Amino acid sequence: MKLPNLKAFGLACAALGCAFSTARADIIEISGNIASDTRFTRDNVYVITRVIYVLPPAKLTVEPGTVIRALSSTVTGFTNSPGSIVVTRGAKIIGNGTVDDPIIFTSVDDTFVPGGANTIPVNVTGNAGTVAIAPKDYSVSGPQFSNAFAYSKECGGLVLLGRSPLGYDSDGDASNLQWNGTAHSVDTIAYPNLFTKTTGNGTGFALIEGLTSTTTTLATPFDADGAGTVFAPDTAFPVGFFGGVDENDNSGVIRFWSHRYGGFNLTGNNEINGVTLGGVGRGTVMEFQEVAQNADDGFEWFGGYVNARYLASVLNGDDAFDGDFGYSGNLQHLFGINDNETYVRSGYGENTLIGRNTAAVSDKMVEWDGSENNLLGVTPETDSRTFNFTFIGNKDATGGLPTGNDSSLNLLQGTSAQWSNGISEDIFAAVVLISNSITASSNNVNGTDGDVFNLLYFNIGTVSSGADANNDLTTVTAAPISQLRAKGHATKNGLDPRLVNDTDVGSIARDFTMALPSRVGVTDFFSPIRYRGAMRDNNWLFGWTWTHATELMTTTNVDRPRVTLAVSGATVSVSFAADMDETSGADKVLYVIERSVDGRVWAPIGTVQDNSTVDAPNQVFADSNAAAGQITVADAAYAYTGSPVHYRVIPQ
Repeated sequence: MKLPNLKAFGLACAALGCAFSTARADIIEISGNIASDTRFTRDNVYVITRVIYVLPPAKLTVEPGTVIRALSSTVTGFTNSPGSIVVTRGAKIIGNGTVDDPIIFTSVDDTFVPGGANTIPVNVTGNAGTVAIAPKDYSVSGPQFSNAFAYSKECGGLVLLGRSPLGYDSDGDASNLQWNGTAHSVDTIAYPNLFTKTTGNGTGFALIEGLTSTTTTLATPFDADGAGTVFAPDTAFPVGFFGGVDENDNSGVIRFWSHRYGGFNLTGNNEINGVTLGGVGRGTVMEFQEVAQNADDGFEWFGGYVNARYLASVLNGDDAFDGDFGYSGNLQHLFGINDNETYVRSGYGENTLIGRNTAAVSDKMVEWDGSENNLLGVTPETDSRTFNFTFIGNKDATGGLPTGNDSSLNLLQGTSAQWSNGISEDIFAAVVLISNSITASSNNVNGTDGDVFNLLYFNIGTVSSGADANNDLTTVTAAPISQLRAKGHATKNGLDPRLVNDTDVGSIARDFTMALPSRVGVTDFFSPIRYRGAMRDNNWLFGWTWTHATELMTTTNVDRPRVTLAVSGATVSVSFAADMDETSGADKVLYVIERSVDGRVWAPIGTVQDNSTVDAPNQVFADSNAAAGQITVADAAYAYTGSPVHYRVIPQ
């Protein structure tokens, strides 16, 4: 009998079940651009000494479990060039980490990695020659300013640049455009005159934030915009530019990455985000990403259509999530926690006031903007769809309402984004802040037309600020108590962002988005779940993140499902043991089952709980296994013919 070509995966971790492997070989410096297919292997440590560009059509493959260290310009002397990886238009990065073997992009001397201090280089090559590395004390029990929470701006970050449309007026045409009520005549970002598509409104190009205008020479032809505008060999290629016309552009795969201690300034007030995405298309896979201790934003999108799931922005120095230039992707499972930096961090041994080496107090949880310079009339607008988010604002040293200017959802001009099924707690300024400086006119697209649904808030200063009648805030409601198990901030083992309660909110992601017939990629992206927040009973940060390694989180979690598969005719059965002791109340742990035909892109096909019965309209599977604590789901919808098919199970 021929064995079926099936693979099964389970995502989650038992309390101590996610150990990192420790084998390491050489430390390899990367100081030049990557122009041909290259592989970073897990048995080496890679040190990025300056801004490195992956050039088209090269593909950089990073093996699971690889540690990538990066340097600041202060260390190397390379002016305005901190250790960063920039994947340019037409190039790809394949970084397919796992929960057991995440890919870690961090500073040169971070000790919270597999192999610890043994993986820190003794010296590196700088602009003026060899530079000795003096390791810092990243221990969580060291003296003041000598622990894992004291550092940021130690390196650059990861930048992906694609060929998808962006809301940008690259031709500087002032016709029918307004900027704060006045005509817009001067474009603020230069574009190279060698491009042919410079008319704006989804066909322009822009220089990504944080980089300078730099060119290099390509060895092979390159499609600049995804529509046949070809760079010939030996043409000067502007490496920092992004944009084009291909909504489905593919920049690769990034899965299970932990990005740490980034945000180094290139120039004044011009930092690199933890993860920056410029014009990235929906052909790119992005999920299970953590950005921690970054000096600027955690994640920022500039235009593009890339979808993303399971994103965590932890104790960063500016916005947790920032969308601009007409970003129009789908997002699900976003977690953010802010930090006002200087207060007693209890449980770590010193109980002293701790701050950062560079002051960068966390700002907004979400800042969602429209086109470049808020130009009414420029398309596309920022039109994302986001489901399931948990946002925890800045901590107050006395335990009361935080101080500062943070807001939960800051929706600005030119955005018609929609946010649903969220929880916001400990927010000082406003849970929803809406721009009131620009409104729609007869010859312009809308000013601000965002919608917020099914959001619970607790311990906030103001519910909403700003005025725009187009915004629906009718389901933004107060919670009598915190909806989260433990917020902790920098209390050792004090963070547990899972839900205390699981209240049916009456809608699921696919209900909400499938009502929009023009929306692309809905049915094969959003999980059909009903709870508010980024996570219910499964802390999906557990085991693979900086947040876990520094012992910020509680020590228990849902058991990882060990999945087995069987085939009967054309029907595939998915079986696993259900966790029975990590639920938030009377409800049993909820599991999402996903399927893939290539092991790259996963589509949620339904949910199941122990002994659940079928609910086809809401995509709930029946558990055909009568035994308590065992789940079996028959996927009869997929006609198995011997072609590869993969399944994974994600506890919620």
